[in-house]
Amino acid sequence: MFPFIVLLEDLYDQMNVDPTTSAPAQIAQYQRKINEAYRDVAGMWPWNTLKKTVTLASTYLCPADMLRPLRIIDTNKQGYNFIGGVNRISKFNYNWYFTDMIATPLASGNTLYIGEYDTALTSTAEFPATTCAGEFIRIGSNVGIYKIAAWTSTSAMTLTDHFRGDALSEETFSVRPVGTQVLAFSNAAGTALTPTDVELTYIRKPLPLYRDDDIVELPGDCAAVRIKALQKILALNKYDRAADRRNVDFKDALTTMKAQETKVSITEPDKLFARRAINSNQNQMRMQLTGY
Repeated sequence: MFPFIVLLEDLYDQMNVDPTTSAPAQIAQYQRKINEAYRDVAGMWPWNTLKKTVTLASTYLCPADMLRPLRIIDTNKQGYNFIGGVNRISKFNYNWYFTDMIATPLASGNTLYIGEYDTALTSTAEFPATTCAGEFIRIGSNVGIYKIAAWTSTSAMTLTDHFRGDALSEETFSVRPVGTQVLAFSNAAGTALTPTDVELTYIRKPLPLYRDDDIVELPGDCAAVRIKALQKILALNKYDRAADRRNVDFKDALTTMKAQETKVSITEPDKLFARRAINSNQNQMRMQLTGY
């Protein structure tokens, strides 16, 4: 994991840019390209640093910051197999699929206020009438999906993480935003199932990088993010061939980051050390022959 500023300064050096004399629009563009590259690389591998496990309510509403699910089990630790949709025949007895996603947010409005890198939200009585702690909120055009830590009233809430952006006033928002995924379950015949205490392990969408000390939540030196951002800047400046020549470097950096991931050991005893069970008939025969 590396701070945002390290990747940003590397990008400035690569492009021979002096941030103290460059136009603010150019600096903002470089920051956006690193965030684009960050999102790209985050979706290329089930990174341990982005894994999260939650228990779903009976509505099977997924967290809005879910990038993709990895594992789904129920209260009996029974695993579920993914199928393409409702009423599908399967070879497995326990299956899950995506049903209709959220089309109408739990609450929305256009009077939200939040300070720069703040956690406190206020509005003109547009928040839900009852607690919505644990829900997620989308704020304006910010690419982050933020979890709500606490609900105080229809005019005041608190975020779990700092808002990664400038102060906003009279801004639009949506709690439980449109597009939030919902799960459903069925058996081998396609008949609906209603498991309890469904545990979902998923890869979450990382929050955007904003302040210099924001951390890129990926393993190692995050070189793949830096190289991908450089490719985007080069292409933006019409240096397409130079961008393409970085493809090998990007693949090597991505491979290195994958190798730095913590892995579960799958080592098992080989045949030389495996214990062979003796069944009861063999055991009785040995006792008859040896007297023991």
